[in-house]
Amino acid sequence: MSWLFIIGCGFRQNASIESFESALSKLPNVDYYSGICAPEDKLTHDALCAFAKKLVLPIYGIKSDAIVSAATYSQSEKIFEVRRTGSVAEAAALAFFKAPARLIAARAISNDRQAVCAIAKGKNL
Repeated sequence: MSWLFIIGCGFRQNASIESFESALSKLPNVDYYSGICAPEDKLTHDALCAFAKKLVLPIYGIKSDAIVSAATYSQSEKIFEVRRTGSVAEAAALAFFKAPARLIAARAISNDRQAVCAIAKGKNL
């Protein structure tokens, strides 16, 4: 089985499609993504949906308890207060996989500071 690559996203309500594009552009290029994941309570965000549509990728919702249990490289105190994790993007990307996964790119913050993306790879969903 080949590796799967997933984009984890964390973002503020005011994030735009340009916010997501900016954050992703700061990460290493990956030839193929399997999808985008974000907290399940944010799946209908217009800009996130537009970003996924532009990349022709499905969006997967990650439950809060899975986000909390994922160990992240980044440790934002502000994010920890709200979501109980150091990085929503990193945690969502890692939590997408049911088997061990690893980050290939820790969080990158968009120029407008409204969105964050990270990339994880794994083999088992």
